[in-house]
Parts: sequence; structure tokens; C-alpha cells
Amino acid sequence: MTLPFEPAKGEGRRVLIVDDDEGILTALSTFFQRIGYDVVKAATGQQGLQAFRNQQPDVTILDLRLPDIDGLQVLEVMHQQRAAVVLLTGFGDIATAVQAMKLGAENFLTKPVDLPHLVAVVERAIEKADLRRENQRLRAYVPTTRKRIVRAVAVIVMLVAAGALGLLVGGMGVTERPVPDIAPTKQPVNTPRMVRPDTMPFAPAPAPTAAPAPTR
Repeated sequence: MTLPFEPAKGEGRRVLIVDDDEGILTALSTFFQRIGYDVVKAATGQQGLQAFRNQQPDVTILDLRLPDIDGLQVLEVMHQQRAAVVLLTGFGDIATAVQAMKLGAENFLTKPVDLPHLVAVVERAIEKADLRRENQRLRAYVPTTRKRIVRAVAVIVMLVAAGALGLLVGGMGVTERPVPDIAPTKQPVNTPRMVRPDTMPFAPAPAPTAAPAPTR
């Protein structure tokens, strides 16, 4: 007994379906609307590009064979705008699939497509797109190594400039007073002469003292 298929809910996600086959376009649109997706339809490549620009879908299911533009060309234009695109075609081959993946397709499916598998592919494409947007948002807040180096150099230059300015301003307030020159004197400088002790003259002997007169 096969259990009934219960796809995940779209939760208001927007899917763009571009296919020139009216039956497939209607069937896929009805299916995705039933599971909660907001569906935008287009039958040509030009309509698909216009709807993509105006509606900004979360994911695009794109037919490879379109009446006006080749699906790979539409894929290339959408990929330049970071679109999540799932290619769907009835004429698949390995070379085309490889080229589609190089151009940025999230997956490459052939018709008739298994609906549960298509829903799983669409959900994975939306998750990857959400992750890319989150990474871009985080990179905007986290500086790169180059930015950090530039900021560090700028801070060092500012500190050196501030220090040089401080020394310049401080030096402007200090004025050196000139020291007056000492005028030379014309008078000779007398240097005391040292006298040797052995050459000093003898001092004169003291005069004899008279004897006192006798008392009568």
C-alpha cells in the first residue's frame, strides 16, 4: 500500500514557472498553489525575464525550449542576478545538463517530472538561496583581512600624527633665553704665590727686658 504524498508547505514562498506548454504550466501552477506557494506564470522567455524582475521569486522552474529565447540564455541572465533556477526539459542530454550547471542551474530535470522529486529540488534550491543571502549579510558586518589591515594602518598613522602634533604644540610654548656673553676683563688676575717654609726669613729676636732697680 502506497502512503499518500504530503509535500512540504510552501509557506508563502514565490515560485516562477516558465513553460510554453499550457498543460504543463497549468498543472505545475495548480500543484504548487495547493501546497502553499505563491505562483507566477510565464509562457515565453521574455515574459519570464519580465516576471523575474518584477516579482523577484524565491525560485524559478524554467523550461529549456522556449518559443522566443533559448532557456540557457534566460538562465544566464537570471544567474547574473543570483537567481535560484531549476531547469526542466523534455529533451535532456548530458552535454546540455553540464552546460546548464556551469551557467548556474541548481538542478536539471527531464519531463515527465516526478512531482515529489521536483518539490524536494525546489526546497533545496530555496535553502541554498537563503544561505547565500545570509552569508552576504554576514560578510557585510564582518570585515575582511584586507579591511582589518587597512584600518590598523590608519590607526597607527593617526597615533603617530597625533604624537608629532603634540610635540610640536608643546615645543611652541618653551622659549630659550639667550645667555649673555661674559665680557673679558683687562685687569690681570693675581694668583697667590706659594712660599716654601725653608725660605721664609727668621723673625727678629725680641728686645731684652731691663732688670728692675734695687729697692733701698
